[in-house]
Amino acid sequence: MKIVFIFLFFLIQGCDPCIKVPLLENEKFWFSNYETGDKIIFKSQANDFDTLLITNKVINEPTGECNPLVSNFDKEFVRVDYSMKKDTFRVVNDYFIQLSANESNKSLPILRLLNIECSSLKSDLLKLKISEVNPNWKNVYTFNRNNCPYMNFNGKFGIVEFEWDKNFGLVSYSNTHGEKWVLFSKEQKLPERKEIVK
Repeated sequence: MKIVFIFLFFLIQGCDPCIKVPLLENEKFWFSNYETGDKIIFKSQANDFDTLLITNKVINEPTGECNPLVSNFDKEFVRVDYSMKKDTFRVVNDYFIQLSANESNKSLPILRLLNIECSSLKSDLLKLKISEVNPNWKNVYTFNRNNCPYMNFNGKFGIVEFEWDKNFGLVSYSNTHGEKWVLFSKEQKLPERKEIVK
């Protein structure tokens, strides 16, 4: 009898269609500014320089293949990893951005910068503003203790707030001592050119 029940369970599950769930275009700004090999420099008012290097970017697009035991949704997923040289001596390697498509709500990322992680975000806590540092950053989200519950990853760097612009990505972050690092320069890795040999 158990075998019949298990067979019927898989038969019923197999009949449900696998639904592809891509990220919406207006959700892709969280990762579209970054490619593997990008080098981003931040400078503080104390003339300290931090270098952030994008070490990996993976985009898993939905193919329509689901595991019926897990879900009938095949969701697009993105992960961006980074390496950061902090205060000229310590290197941190971690993930920077994770974003998974959501079949019923707006897709919100998990963002991690040094010791601060923003996950389980609620869209009502995210308010856009114009940056006080650079008026060209017109669509800035601020992340801090009010919307980022996790604060102690990768040691105690004391980062308490960072700003994320929809067009430029990470643009600034500050620590408990009031030191603020601001986007100074960005070198994007150029795509490799393929030469045609005749």
